[in-house]
Amino acid sequence: MTIGKITSSQQDTVFVNVRPEDGTFMETHNGTARSNYYIIDSVGEQFSAAHWFGRIKIKIGNVVDSARVRVNLYDTSAKALTYYETESDLPGGGSVIHVIFNPLPTGNYYFEIKNVSGSCGISVVTDSTLHNAYKEGAATDQWDIESKIMYVSDVEEERAVAVVGDDVDMGVTATSTGSDFNFIKVGLNEKAICREGDLVSNGGKILNGCWFVEEQ
Repeated sequence: MTIGKITSSQQDTVFVNVRPEDGTFMETHNGTARSNYYIIDSVGEQFSAAHWFGRIKIKIGNVVDSARVRVNLYDTSAKALTYYETESDLPGGGSVIHVIFNPLPTGNYYFEIKNVSGSCGISVVTDSTLHNAYKEGAATDQWDIESKIMYVSDVEEERAVAVVGDDVDMGVTATSTGSDFNFIKVGLNEKAICREGDLVSNGGKILNGCWFVEEQ
């Protein structure tokens, strides 16, 4: 299929099979007593996913000035198989790391956060009774890491998408609120393309992402 330009009246559409998030998740802890553990080398958490999943949210309790961490997703704490690796620069204070990857099926996994530079306090739940955490390479029953495994659909769904680098026709119309028309970019970037609900100068509005209609 030839991919053309996205315009107000005509566009070539590509369909792909995806597993979208369905709003369900699993927490890797129970309990409510939270504290910060300042990583010397690494911490980790074992978990068993009941469904396909494509994102892990890891709570950073506090960072002194700034820090950099490496997050790996393995099959087990023995780390025989690596599924994903990424590094994140963290600002001072608290934050959440979103580790996003191609969805993986039901099964047992282990994620590890390794301190690369700076001082990083991971948020831990000290009254959790799951006892699946690892501290500096060894299993610990002192806490579990505060994180969520974000589930996706177990069944693939067909979705219409645009393609990275497709041109958006600048001469058709213009938005009167929100974002400018621009090139589609990789990843999640709120201002890289028009947002759902943005108004356009001819009286129309953005329906979903880069798709829109002109109201006569």
